Amino acid sequence: MRVFVGGAFNGKRTYVKQLVIDRDVQWIECAEVDDLPQAVSKTIVVAGLENFVERHLERPEEIVIEDVMRKLTSYREHSDVIVIVTENGRGIVPIVAETRELRDRCGRLLQQIFKEATEVTRIWYGLTETLKQND
Repeated sequence: MRVFVGGAFNGKRTYVKQLVIDRDVQWIECAEVDDLPQAVSKTIVVAGLENFVERHLERPEEIVIEDVMRKLTSYREHSDVIVIVTENGRGIVPIVAETRELRDRCGRLLQQIFKEATEVTRIWYGLTETLKQND
């Protein structure tokens, strides 16, 4: 599983689109789904997991993280998996409790995803930096 992380509108999707240009790709935009669908392609791109987490704030955090990790694991059994996430843990701590909770939950989910990932790349203003790479 490869992960691309960075700030909003920093070029993550553009970079990944170029990376998979000649592949049969299933794009899963988490802003548009309430549940992660089954894999149907050899390459799966999961984008915007922070949106999925936000829609499930009323559920226990452990259950949401477990569900996401289970689904990503199932994708990896049959597909090349790419995850695109927006970094929201930097900067000023939000005043609104719900926004702080979202930021914290996303951070804990990303820790799990990064732990399982074979490669983690930060994209910041179009520049790439490899944070993790397993050979």
